[in-house]
Amino acid sequence: MNVLELVLAPDPIYKTICTEVTKVDDSVLATLDAMMATLHAYHAIGIGAPMVGLTQRLVVVDLTDETGAAHCYRMVNPVITERSAETTTMEESSITFLGVSAQVTRSVEVTVSYLDEHGMPQTLRAAGLLSICLQHEIDYLDGRTFMDYLSPMKRDILKRKMEKQKRLGPIPHVHGAHCNH
Repeated sequence: MNVLELVLAPDPIYKTICTEVTKVDDSVLATLDAMMATLHAYHAIGIGAPMVGLTQRLVVVDLTDETGAAHCYRMVNPVITERSAETTTMEESSITFLGVSAQVTRSVEVTVSYLDEHGMPQTLRAAGLLSICLQHEIDYLDGRTFMDYLSPMKRDILKRKMEKQKRLGPIPHVHGAHCNH
């Protein structure tokens, strides 16, 4: 399976609002498969299209949540249609934002509408880690990243740290509580 090249931040693609996919065809399916192969190659739990240089509304997720439940999704045109008023704060990072992470506050639960890999409309109510992951990945499609939730000062500090890490090279993967391998 094709592993796609990651676009390391900072990059203008992370401010791009992605375009809707008009038809789920063989090309879209191949892209979703390549995104999933990339997710597995980098031991990630989610990838939004801009992370691999694409500006289509595509997200893939493969994670085992805090309850031990497995979740694997290939989403076309995902949109968050509902957010719970209750929030939680979690440490977030990204395989394309080298060497940085930050505490981000998000809704505990979300409802996401999307097309599945067969072009069929789906609605998903997500909580916990899956909810956080979906919000994080769908943000990429809307020209936002987890860094946009930070104060300008904190964002500048992390951008400098990221630039330094880009010069030093990739960080080896460290197995954590949410690894799915």
